[in-house]
Amino acid sequence: MPTVVIVQHEAQSPPALVGEYLRDARLTLDVRRLDRGDPLPGLDELRAAAALVTLGGRARVGDDPAEPGLVRERELLAAAVPVAVPTLGIGLGAQQLCLAGGGDVYPRAELDLGWEPIEFSARDDFVAGVHPRPLVFSWREDTCRLPDDGLLLADTAGDPQIFRIGEAAWGVQFHPELDRRLLRAWLRAADTIVRGYDDRGLGLRDMSKRELLRSAMVCGELMANFLTLARLRQA
Repeated sequence: MPTVVIVQHEAQSPPALVGEYLRDARLTLDVRRLDRGDPLPGLDELRAAAALVTLGGRARVGDDPAEPGLVRERELLAAAVPVAVPTLGIGLGAQQLCLAGGGDVYPRAELDLGWEPIEFSARDDFVAGVHPRPLVFSWREDTCRLPDDGLLLADTAGDPQIFRIGEAAWGVQFHPELDRRLLRAWLRAADTIVRGYDDRGLGLRDMSKRELLRSAMVCGELMANFLTLARLRQA
């Protein structure tokens, strides 16, 4: 059975809905927990896998952290891109991919939290069929500056949200993996921040109840496209 290697940075950022779609596609998930000291695969091992997915987390990679696991992950991503290993980076994983490809990650002026529209500036097979202006859930303190050869696919007010590095590596800065359980855990853990948004009339919890199903549909479209691309490259 084909295997997808998943790099998980912390317990609070599991594969969630992305993992469900991968299991539904009858793929084996090889989860490497950096927070538990799991080793990352070598490049030969990765080439034998169907794909690589690297998830989100709270680390601030733009400050060049001394966490050796993150440094090794960037080295692995930098090696995977030139040989077209199908790769998907989400949140922190997208920032790691951007850095590995020669781009930059730097702090935003303020926290970006909540549901917001993305605008497409280009289309490729990874985003085929996705609604032209979907609402997505963002939670980030940093933003990406893509390398010169990176392809911006979608942004929010100029901040990259979906991009491609090389032929087969995509970064998604928002969080398509969110399911109801994970969203509840995140909002509960940041209750003070969320209540501040609600007090300003932004209704983050109420909006999440309305938008979560549509977000799951966007995730499904992206994952279906990603798996199709991965299998075509293996054929």
